Amino acid sequence: MKILLLLLISLIGNNTWASPPEKFPSVEEELKAYFFAAARSNDVVVLKKFIETGFPVDAVNSKGYTALMIATYHGHTTAFDYLVSQKANTCAVDIRGNTVLMAAIFRGEFSLAKKLLSYDCNPDHKNNAGMTAAGFAKMFGRNDVLNHLRK
Repeated sequence: MKILLLLLISLIGNNTWASPPEKFPSVEEELKAYFFAAARSNDVVVLKKFIETGFPVDAVNSKGYTALMIATYHGHTTAFDYLVSQKANTCAVDIRGNTVLMAAIFRGEFSLAKKLLSYDCNPDHKNNAGMTAAGFAKMFGRNDVLNHLRK
């Protein structure tokens, strides 16, 4: 009886029963993850399925990135063009104040940077660190973009 009582007391003292339940990602978080994975991998077929079912083209992740930012960062022109055709915000800003144009400059995606400059976005927008797209171009040695920005 004494052993049974000690066993019962040790089980009650164990915190595994009292621990909070595991937190699973919400359906919305999972859908965003798949949507952004499609942008990251240039999977326009999947992007189209999402958009056709009403998924917001400008959904953002925890860092404030949109699918367009992710496609731009990875140099995926096909995904970029599709998202823009679906009215993705070419002037989107992440939580650090960086723009889609800044993502293109950072990664050296000159053709995408050139396209982005044709949209009505403020090329003099400053991120949270006070840098503009021209500052990014200068810092990362993207003289071709810098020259285009100065025109």
